[in-house]
Amino acid sequence: MAIFLVVAPIIVMNAWGYRFDFQHGVFVHSGTITLKTNPQNFNVYIDGEPEPSKQTDRINSSNNITGLLPKSYDLTVSADGFQTWRKNTEVHSGISTEFWNILLVKNNYSHTPYATGGIDKFFISPKNDFIAFVKSDDSGSTIKIISINDKTISSAFSFPGWQFTDDSREENIEWSPNGDYISIPLKRTLAATPEKVASEKITTAKDSAPATETKTENAYFIGNPDNKNILNLNDIVNKNDLKNVRWDPRDKNYLFFLSEYSLYRANINDQTDPTRIADNVSSFDISKTGIYYTQMPTELVFRTNLDGKSGLTQITNNFPEELSSPNNKLIVFDDMRIAFLNTNKNLYIFNRGDLNTYFRKLGSNVSGMQFSNDGKKLLFWTDNGISTYFLRQWSVQPERFENEVQDITRYSDQIRNVQWFKDYEHVIFNTGQYTKIIELDARDHRVSMDLLKTNTASPSIVYNNYLERLFFTDSEKNASDIYSITFPEPGGFLGLFPPPAQQ
Repeated sequence: MAIFLVVAPIIVMNAWGYRFDFQHGVFVHSGTITLKTNPQNFNVYIDGEPEPSKQTDRINSSNNITGLLPKSYDLTVSADGFQTWRKNTEVHSGISTEFWNILLVKNNYSHTPYATGGIDKFFISPKNDFIAFVKSDDSGSTIKIISINDKTISSAFSFPGWQFTDDSREENIEWSPNGDYISIPLKRTLAATPEKVASEKITTAKDSAPATETKTENAYFIGNPDNKNILNLNDIVNKNDLKNVRWDPRDKNYLFFLSEYSLYRANINDQTDPTRIADNVSSFDISKTGIYYTQMPTELVFRTNLDGKSGLTQITNNFPEELSSPNNKLIVFDDMRIAFLNTNKNLYIFNRGDLNTYFRKLGSNVSGMQFSNDGKKLLFWTDNGISTYFLRQWSVQPERFENEVQDITRYSDQIRNVQWFKDYEHVIFNTGQYTKIIELDARDHRVSMDLLKTNTASPSIVYNNYLERLFFTDSEKNASDIYSITFPEPGGFLGLFPPPAQQ
């Protein structure tokens, strides 16, 4: 009877989630650690001791470690052949401490090669089935298109005497929405006589002799991957100095561009004058339903329908400060979330949030920016640091706050190829020869892991969410080719079926 009177309450209290704290001599409500990891087969250690049993929630493929006394624990997650994830975490009475985005990286990945024969840059098609890549030399540039599936070259476009545009113009190959066309920004150097220099106001090098004065001609070419036809967009629209060519998301034959600060919409199959949407435009962006643009000198944001003729709406009423230079880049999530980057590399955000409306400067010397797919975060970076801005309240652990900025990481070496990973809780980037992935979760510290090391110190890196593959350039024998790795590990369905075998 005495044993029963002692043991029975302990069993009942234990069933209710209470544990006896020997240090304080009382029963306390225990806590839980909830984990969701990739890969799905992993080992957990609590304060260095293996956790033998994990209760699995089949609905969201999470694992629960229950019956933990409220205190600080050293939590380690590992798997054979993978780098280790480790944090110090607090467990609280009656509460689950949650880690929903634990991601382990393999020590080594098998590289899938694409025989491109040397490239400079590459661009994946919207349907994730082809890659357009650029190869340039002194004689000119060649654009080829390779199938991701069977790795065969399907199309090639040659441009003797033309070079792919340099990074200063921030122009890239743009695929039309269904991959029917590609726009190709190129440049070439033309010799000019002194008379032509004077008549056309050509800018020349200071030390150039009159007979060798030159000008740079920029042009966009439109390529059709199916019939290999090439069109010169400058000739179609009868305009020069084109920039920021973007395709209409609904009609494959239309595109938008800027020329001398005027915004146009043009049909690539019709040489009649293009539709002029607005003048004094410093930057623009396109959504699935409309086109947004900033207008100098006030830099107010306006929106029209995709036809460029109807539905004119003013989105903003002011700018947070008087600008010494116009906006250079505009990224729009919707009417309530708009990011601006001016020519001085100052970043601004317009955010009509759940709690308030914000229009503020986020950073200086900013190199790029990207919204998360859910519109709750804005990723931005400089040459040496990565940060994120939270546009909405975040109720899931770890808690974030609307209008909050967090610095993710900093490096003394230049940071390049910054982009969201598919869960928008990790960021992929490279510095030097190393391509890395770092988590946003700042509890204890942010875990960073090396994805791969390339032979070249400045590879091009593109993560494709749909294919779950990381594409990158690497060099062997001074020739840079495209490779890819599968990342992350394929997962099973609801934890009931094993993941598919690796190819």
